[in-house]
Amino acid sequence: MSFTAQTAFEARNTNNALDSLANIAGKYYVSTTATDCDAGQLCTRDSLLDCEGFTGVKNENTWKMVAATSSADANDVIYACNTYDTKLLSDGRNNWFVGHETLGLGVPAGRYGNFTRINFDGQSVYRFGAGNVTLNTSTDTFFTIDAGKLTSTASEPTTAGKIYFTLRAKGNFVEGMQASFAYYDLVACKVVA
Repeated sequence: MSFTAQTAFEARNTNNALDSLANIAGKYYVSTTATDCDAGQLCTRDSLLDCEGFTGVKNENTWKMVAATSSADANDVIYACNTYDTKLLSDGRNNWFVGHETLGLGVPAGRYGNFTRINFDGQSVYRFGAGNVTLNTSTDTFFTIDAGKLTSTASEPTTAGKIYFTLRAKGNFVEGMQASFAYYDLVACKVVA
């Protein structure tokens, strides 16, 4: 797999600073194969990973991550691949650790990445890059999860427990001293019966 252009993720307004379990380490998989993971890819935990160098010894907070599906609801814990502070670049053959221009970098296959839990509380705001979002029409303001990405819809879901995002703002990322690609600030919500 290769990386999707213009993907990014940034937790904007959350309580993550006071929540030591908001971020976990993991590797992204498709089926049984470790695969490149785009920044902002929406995921769920699949299973604990083995401690490096040991067989059958599980790391207590390092997970095999898989793409979140459209059937996800309030009973599922959803994470976003958060590469906001990641300093690893990959061209598919080589890896480099760098100190700048990290906006939108993905996590190379087989490497550990940081995954941030999404709080569907109607208050937490997350910024996603244009590559994480499929717009059906330019006027849609609600977004649901589909295969780890966000798909817009004209109306909010009505099924109790369904999770979704609402559009708060959009604009362009600033990278260095210039405007970069588009972003969407989304509020994470769930349908309450």
